[in-house]
Amino acid sequence: MKTLKISSVMIKGLIVFSLILFTAISCTNTSDINFTVEGKLENLSVSSLYAIKQISQDSMTIDTIEVDKGGKFTYKGYVETQALVSLFTGEGLKPITFFLEPNYKVSIKGNALEADLVEIRGGRVNDDLTEFKTKNANILQSRYRILAKNENMDVSELKNVNFQLARCVRECVESNPAKISSVILMNEFSINNISIELLGNDIDQLKGEAANFYLTTPLREYYDRIRISMVGSVAPDVTLKSTRGKTVNLSDFKGKRVLLIFDLKDAPSNEGYFNQLKEAQQKLKGKVEFIAIVIDENDKSPDPKIVEIANSLDWTVLLDGRKWNSQAVKKYNVTEAPYMILISPDGVIEERNVTLESLVEKYKEDKEKD
Repeated sequence: MKTLKISSVMIKGLIVFSLILFTAISCTNTSDINFTVEGKLENLSVSSLYAIKQISQDSMTIDTIEVDKGGKFTYKGYVETQALVSLFTGEGLKPITFFLEPNYKVSIKGNALEADLVEIRGGRVNDDLTEFKTKNANILQSRYRILAKNENMDVSELKNVNFQLARCVRECVESNPAKISSVILMNEFSINNISIELLGNDIDQLKGEAANFYLTTPLREYYDRIRISMVGSVAPDVTLKSTRGKTVNLSDFKGKRVLLIFDLKDAPSNEGYFNQLKEAQQKLKGKVEFIAIVIDENDKSPDPKIVEIANSLDWTVLLDGRKWNSQAVKKYNVTEAPYMILISPDGVIEERNVTLESLVEKYKEDKEKD
């Protein structure tokens, strides 16, 4: 056994280092707390909450918060500047959103099953958000009643309520264009619930602190992405490799009506859908050019089985293995698959979220008119 000899100088050095380390830790512990959140939530089915603290568009942290049997919890920490927090209270539940700045003391009280109705006090932004939600509590309660029906939910009724909320947000933005709360409310209730033109108008109204808030940047990016991919816009060009190894530009098909199909590589395994796709293509042959983009198959080393199936089809199949990060998906603002977009012969987006049934029926009617 070897013995390590430690000199008295080394011992003194270790003691000094330990004292410095202890002092540093002590200082860190006290200075690392500049906000406190006290909460009590009903109908919690978990013993821990997860707080995702978003500091900027690209920076976030995750904290675990213990909850007692009565639903009470305390959350303490440190923020250098502004942070938006999403508090996850259980699987399938909408997170509770609140705002933090240095020296904030926040209180949270309410029903975990109704995140939008939870009362959050403490700090200018939280008070503004709670004021909006209190003022529009009847609409929010109607929304929860509709959502509670699950499978029996009336979608048209939900759309109507969402539109009412979005309209209230528009009034809030018009009255408070410089408030951060306006941006947060737009992200929560305006996106997907008002026309892209109205959303653009609301974004243009933002000024001061709201215009420079980090959530405004992705909101503008979303608006720009939707605007260039909406019906009536020039179809963005896409360049990808086909299953036959050729480089294909979407613009090469200008002069033809194109059905652009965003799909997954397991599409052939869904026999009903795949057979319907092939039947529709045969019926529309000579009228509509089918182009499929498989978003989850790499063009550099594609699965031979995928290539074999694709090359047996009577339409062009392009490969893009970047899934939801692909430029094609982003340019056309596609959030699900399969998803179909109809492009006119002059290269303009004619229709989004096309169904094969409606497309076949449309050209059947055109033929009967002829």
